[in-house]
Amino acid sequence: MRKAMTTFELAEFFCRIADEKKVSEIVVLDVSRMTSIADFFIIGTCENQLHIDAVADEMQIRAKHELGIFLKRIGEPASNWVVLDAGAVVVHLFNPELRDYYDLESLWILAEKWLWIENALKAEEKVTA
Repeated sequence: MRKAMTTFELAEFFCRIADEKKVSEIVVLDVSRMTSIADFFIIGTCENQLHIDAVADEMQIRAKHELGIFLKRIGEPASNWVVLDAGAVVVHLFNPELRDYYDLESLWILAEKWLWIENALKAEEKVTA
C-alpha cells in the first residue's frame, strides 16, 4: 500500500522528474488560497516540442507506476504548451517563448512562489522597498 502524499510532496515529486529531465526555471506557485482549481501550479521551461513531449510522457508514466495516479494531459507538444492535471497539482510545460508570452507568474503574482534549487523547493524571498 502506498503512503498518502501531501499536495506539497506531490508537487516535489513532479519537480524532481522535471529536474531529472532537464526542465529549466522550475517554479511552484501556491494558488490554494486564490482558486479552487488546484493547490499548486508547477511551471517549467522545455527546450522544444520533443522535450515537452518527453517530460510529459515521463511524468504520466511515473505518476501511474509509482503513485497510481492517472494524469489528464491537455495540449500537444506542437502547441508548445502541455498541461498535466493531477488534481491538486497542475503542471505547465512551455517552450521559452510561450512561457514569456503567457507569464503565469505575473498572472498569479499574489501566490506564494517556490523555486526548485539544488533538488529542493525553496521559498522565494520577497523583496520589500
